[in-house]
Amino acid sequence: MNLKNKKVLVMGLGLIGGGVDIVKWLNKNGAEIIVTDLKSKEELKSSIKKLEGIPIEFVLGQHRKSDFRNVDLVIKNSSIPDDSFYLKVSRSKNIPIETDISLFFKLWNRKSIIGITGTKGKSTTANLVYRILKLANFNVRLAGNIGKSPLRYLGKITKDAKFVLELSSWQLRSLRKEKISPHISVITNIFPDHLNYYKKLSSYIADKKLIFNFQSENDWLVLNYENKSLRNIVEKVQSQIVFFSKKV
Repeated sequence: MNLKNKKVLVMGLGLIGGGVDIVKWLNKNGAEIIVTDLKSKEELKSSIKKLEGIPIEFVLGQHRKSDFRNVDLVIKNSSIPDDSFYLKVSRSKNIPIETDISLFFKLWNRKSIIGITGTKGKSTTANLVYRILKLANFNVRLAGNIGKSPLRYLGKITKDAKFVLELSSWQLRSLRKEKISPHISVITNIFPDHLNYYKKLSSYIADKKLIFNFQSENDWLVLNYENKSLRNIVEKVQSQIVFFSKKV
């Protein structure tokens, strides 16, 4: 992806670390960067400090409509709703909108990606899978919803590297338009959650299902048999299913 001298807007720097990784990756690839966030400079000072020395135009405490129609690319924080007024401004100008996850899936071989999601236990499971692969001497990286963007590793690793990605429902949603899912997907469980964000439970489940929706018969899906919600989705799965249970 040629970003040299392209004007890129990062919507949502945040405090966890993923936004910082995105900005550093953009800078390494020669982009002109605008960072906009509704949080103030004081609130974001820990993230801003990590970006010292990088030429960035900061727009903090607000979003400006003009910024969203005068750039070449928008990379949004995954938690920002797709129907945001400002994203609609960019779409009206045919400006591409991505997340770091959707970009990563475009830039890396999905056959080397293990995606892990679930309402509960996804962080623990992702860390466990990563440690097992590490002990088995795989060239593996852990990223995603843990606060590390997978983009941070591009350009620093060899093509044999595997990725374990913890994926939230919001991050998975960004893969819908790309029609792509990880080669190996794991769902720990699904329970009602984020209903202050989603209008109905079915929308939350639909985003979770994107982790396997675009898999083929050559891909793998690992499911928790004890979770009824997961047992009920197997009829629509194209990939090879492996169930796990503490009772077996």
